[in-house]
Amino acid sequence: MALLEIKNVDISYGGKVTVKNCSLTLNEGEICSIVGESGSGKTTVIRAVLGLLAGGGRVTAGDILYEGRSLLSLTPREWRSLRGHDISMIFQDSGAMMNQTRKIGNSFVEYIRTHESISKKAAWAKGVHMLERMRLPDGDRIMRSYPFQLSGGMRQRVGIAMGMTYQPKLLLADEPTSALDVTTQAQIVRQMMELRDEYGTAIILVTHDLGVATYMGDKIIVMKNGMIEDQGQRDYMLRETENEYTRRLLEAVPSIGGKRYV
Repeated sequence: MALLEIKNVDISYGGKVTVKNCSLTLNEGEICSIVGESGSGKTTVIRAVLGLLAGGGRVTAGDILYEGRSLLSLTPREWRSLRGHDISMIFQDSGAMMNQTRKIGNSFVEYIRTHESISKKAAWAKGVHMLERMRLPDGDRIMRSYPFQLSGGMRQRVGIAMGMTYQPKLLLADEPTSALDVTTQAQIVRQMMELRDEYGTAIILVTHDLGVATYMGDKIIVMKNGMIEDQGQRDYMLRETENEYTRRLLEAVPSIGGKRYV
């Protein structure tokens, strides 16, 4: 049984279909990269998986199955149990998703105690441990910091640390490296790959960066205008696909010293 199946899904806002006939299968420990231009529907797809469609968006056709169970029929209580434990999400700028008037530790402790009946002291220690696993030095100091006091890369590591606290089976990553410099991007990518290798976490990566997509992805999906334009295993997409749109995207990747790295 696949870990996740998106089956012929339509997603609509106010009666207008914005994502049409989307299908995806993801197995345990597999990484799927979804690429495409802004507005192509990439983020909408993963938000639908987590039941977090904004602005009245809803799935109007098809089904989304997690371990064979439909996510579309879950109650709010069932969603609370699933989010964080089984399925987690990393946002484009994790710091922006945090309350800027609260210290990291306050938010982290609250997050942990929402999912687990432990003391504040134990939750604090667990947060420090996860931060240090993300190679953030002096986790206790970071727990006592405000989001705006951290760099973009540090905030992303905090987001990943929170997302991986309960070693979820599925991690949804929405442009997790797009706001970072290239050195920090490489560090975040390596750490996400290590999470997959260590925990067997499956990842859906939404990105417009084909370099990151092809480096991380076992399979690649190309979206255009709310529909899947092309998809396949990485080697097929890089070397064999005959889809003109995919080829144009690949050709648009800059070369360095005459060599293209996708």
